[in-house]
Amino acid sequence: MGRAFSPAMQSTKKPYMPTRHTILKSYAEWTVLSALRVGSPIRSRKNVYGVLETVDFSVILDNSLGPITPIDFERWHEKTLTALVKSTSKLADQFGWAAKIVNIYLKTYCYVGDGGRCGIRECLHPPIDSGLWKGINRKYKNNHHILKETHSQTKITDISTHQAYIRIITGLREISTDMNCTLIEVEQLWENH
Repeated sequence: MGRAFSPAMQSTKKPYMPTRHTILKSYAEWTVLSALRVGSPIRSRKNVYGVLETVDFSVILDNSLGPITPIDFERWHEKTLTALVKSTSKLADQFGWAAKIVNIYLKTYCYVGDGGRCGIRECLHPPIDSGLWKGINRKYKNNHHILKETHSQTKITDISTHQAYIRIITGLREISTDMNCTLIEVEQLWENH
């Protein structure tokens, strides 16, 4: 026979229940850390999480701010990438890596986790890397106009200016129109190496 359960044995503390935001934030941070394991100028947990702490994601995530417009998102995105490149010595002139950090975080939090402001999913940029370039090249190998934009750079470390980054995004927007999907959903072309 087991021990009898008495109310005196019951804990008066309520179990810790993290909020949805806490769970999404933690998972988004972890996915960024995992994605930066190879080739990134920053790789350690301390450095990656430190960089993420400098980004004001509340502008994107706070539902009380109402719906977000594509123009507002693009302004925030450019300002955020520029600040990361200027304030983080290991990301100096590394708009490609700065964008990857921000885009993976937002993909996880807003697209996968369905968090953030109304309209954010339609604004998100896909993380750019060799897997995406490979998939685009396979599907659009005969579309030189698209490849001229999307493959204007083919290494993330070579995306050293915001203009170079936006040129790639412009090509990705053409693909999203062609595929009738949102910009982030162009990532369905991503291929494993």
